[in-house]
Amino acid sequence: MGDYYRGREEGRGGGRGGPRRPQKRRYRDDEDDDKEYRRSRPYEREDLASRLRRDTISIAESPLTKIEDTINLIANTFASNYDNEELRNTFLNTLLSLVVEQPFKIPFLAAAVLVINSQNAEAGKLILDEFGKAAQAYLTEGFLTSAKLVLRFLAGLQGMVEGHGLYTVLDGIVDQAAGYLTAGEAGLALDLVWIALITVPYILASSGSDNSLASELLKKTNSITEAKHRMQSLLSPFTGGYAPYDARAQGTHNARILQLNLEAHLGSEPSRPFHGVGCLPRPFESFLPELEGATKHPMPEITLPSDYPVDKSSIMPNVYFSVFADPNVETVPPPLELASTLFRDAIVDTIDTLDCNRLVVSRFLIEIDCYFSPNAFIKRAVPFDRVIETAGAEGSTWKPEDVAVDAIFSQLYKLSGPNHKLVYYHSILTELCKLAPAAVAPSLGRAIRFMYKNLESMDTELIYRFVDWFSHHLSNFGFTWKWAEWNENLTLPDVHPKKAFILGALEKEIRLSFATRIKGTIPDPYKELISEAKEKEQPHFKYDSEDEPFCNEAKEVLHAVADKKEDAEVDAILAKIIELAKESGVADPLFVARDAYVTSICHIGAKSLSHVLSCIERCKEKLLAIGNESPDARRQIVGSVLSYWEDQPGIGANVVDKLLNYSIVTPLSVVEWVLHDAGNKALSHTHAWEMVSTTINKVNTRVRQMIAAKQVMSINDYTEEQLAVYAQTLNAAEIEQGMLLNAVTDALTAMSDSSDEMNGGIDVESKAWMQWWAKGWLRAFSRKFGVAEGTVVEQPAAHGEPSIKLDPEDMDTM
Repeated sequence: MGDYYRGREEGRGGGRGGPRRPQKRRYRDDEDDDKEYRRSRPYEREDLASRLRRDTISIAESPLTKIEDTINLIANTFASNYDNEELRNTFLNTLLSLVVEQPFKIPFLAAAVLVINSQNAEAGKLILDEFGKAAQAYLTEGFLTSAKLVLRFLAGLQGMVEGHGLYTVLDGIVDQAAGYLTAGEAGLALDLVWIALITVPYILASSGSDNSLASELLKKTNSITEAKHRMQSLLSPFTGGYAPYDARAQGTHNARILQLNLEAHLGSEPSRPFHGVGCLPRPFESFLPELEGATKHPMPEITLPSDYPVDKSSIMPNVYFSVFADPNVETVPPPLELASTLFRDAIVDTIDTLDCNRLVVSRFLIEIDCYFSPNAFIKRAVPFDRVIETAGAEGSTWKPEDVAVDAIFSQLYKLSGPNHKLVYYHSILTELCKLAPAAVAPSLGRAIRFMYKNLESMDTELIYRFVDWFSHHLSNFGFTWKWAEWNENLTLPDVHPKKAFILGALEKEIRLSFATRIKGTIPDPYKELISEAKEKEQPHFKYDSEDEPFCNEAKEVLHAVADKKEDAEVDAILAKIIELAKESGVADPLFVARDAYVTSICHIGAKSLSHVLSCIERCKEKLLAIGNESPDARRQIVGSVLSYWEDQPGIGANVVDKLLNYSIVTPLSVVEWVLHDAGNKALSHTHAWEMVSTTINKVNTRVRQMIAAKQVMSINDYTEEQLAVYAQTLNAAEIEQGMLLNAVTDALTAMSDSSDEMNGGIDVESKAWMQWWAKGWLRAFSRKFGVAEGTVVEQPAAHGEPSIKLDPEDMDTM
């Protein structure tokens, strides 16, 4: 391309406005070849298989194309060219990929197959059998989400299946769920019953619905959905029994909500046509005359595995969460409306299966109204204050953008943890805003106000997730927000959840940009929250002050480390500091020397993360030696780092995390510093949560990975010596995990005790909120350790806060 443009320029004058040179005449042969190339390239015909694949992939995407025409085109092409092996294989592979990757299109694809079957029964049977094999394979391999989506597709084909059809398979799944529940595997039991129940609405919306069979299935699932997972009390997004929406959905897992919704749907007619299964599209209805005489086939045999190869201990029930709980205007279906479950399930499956491409996910979500019943949603971007006026007396008030945003937040704030990294959900919300700012931005504004309003009742971990997303989202849109709405909360104590949120968001924004810029985006009352020290490019080296004891010697340490002097020279200066400290009567002379050394490393590496990593790497042996002196020495290293980065503690937390990776400090030293040395007020700070949460997650992940490796290890592949080393390493990791558990629970229990006397000199309101944070942390880390170790969490009736007690059987596995 460069030569092409260069040649173009050479054919012109040397400068702007210069004489045009005559272009070199081309040979006739060159012209003939070029004409032949131009003639053949644009008119290259697309083969039939590729065209069918393209039409199938784009089904239901364009509202300008009648879905009946697309279905007819696909069905006619496949049925009439069924003998073409390439076309047949291409279509089957495309169909399966779409079913497991783009769940919104399943009802339309099923309708196309129904029409194919009416035109060519052999083709219809082939598709039915192939998807029976796919369901069998996914269930056997433990890919439960993919199995659920294939069963959903088969539900749409219920009208071309003999007898009870898919209900036979669902009955078997429910029986297995009951067995797992009896065996104490509530997580997997609820997952299996969810697969069965969420398939039922698609059968009811198919051309072969049978309410009586659905009712019989629901009777079998009732006792299973009533069961509660041992961790369920800690999975609710709101605490203290508070529910900003229907109280029956508060802390209730989704399988139970779906059970209640289905029972209500089967028990009475929906009040509006788009309620219940009426929200699902029924594209097959245009072809009912053709389908009446179509051949029916036996249901493919699907043998359920005796056991599912999944990590049963990590399966947690999903608990309902919504950010649009407005009692006056219903812009999303309420939790006990079947449409709510159907919308959210399809959206979440789309988010999960297309995690490789957030842009495609965002496009699907912004066009969600194309994939459901035409009257299920109000038109896009209707202002909130005009929803009722636009919808009319009988029309839907559900906003498609609200439904999509609500489902994303339900995953972003999922406890015990989301299926993907949090930044993935951040990026989807960002892309939605870019695709349709007029529709999505007001929805996000209402969601932000809802969460801010309910901060005092939210789970502590979700508050920190809210801070992360809010600051990250603003960074993508010029850091603009209507801060003036929250002016009245600036007078609250710093430990109040609303004030802590404001401080944490500003701190995060500074980390994503710089203080001077952030200061220019906020109103005047907020500017005093950003001190002048935060605006400095580099923190002040405290030993530059002549008032600091041993400042001259500390500066010698700084220059020695910066000049990459030998360790012997650095040790000599540190020894000098120790001697001077002894002469001055300092209680712990080593403390002064350690602080001077660690502070010097922080100051040298303050320019960037790469600088500090380079300095830590160079001084690693010396830092390891200091850390090995005692547990107090390791805690002091953490304290010195956070002291240097006092005005930008998020950076300090990041540096401590790197020190943890180098094993210079231990997980216990990080946790103890935050919970003992930093004080109770630290619990409201985002960097304190980051330090403890990240550290505990690393320890828990390491133990889980080692246990998982143990399950796949073959004794024959390793020597006895190697197995002994592995067992010793695993035992040490589990002991470390147990020590962290005890340290966290003991410290937080003491902090949350109202009789604690460590809060002297603090006003009553601040003290109450500090105890509130301690209880919130205790609840959050009870959940984290419960997931990791199988702890039993009890809820004392007096306080409503969790206490931890290790199960003796679980202690044996540690």
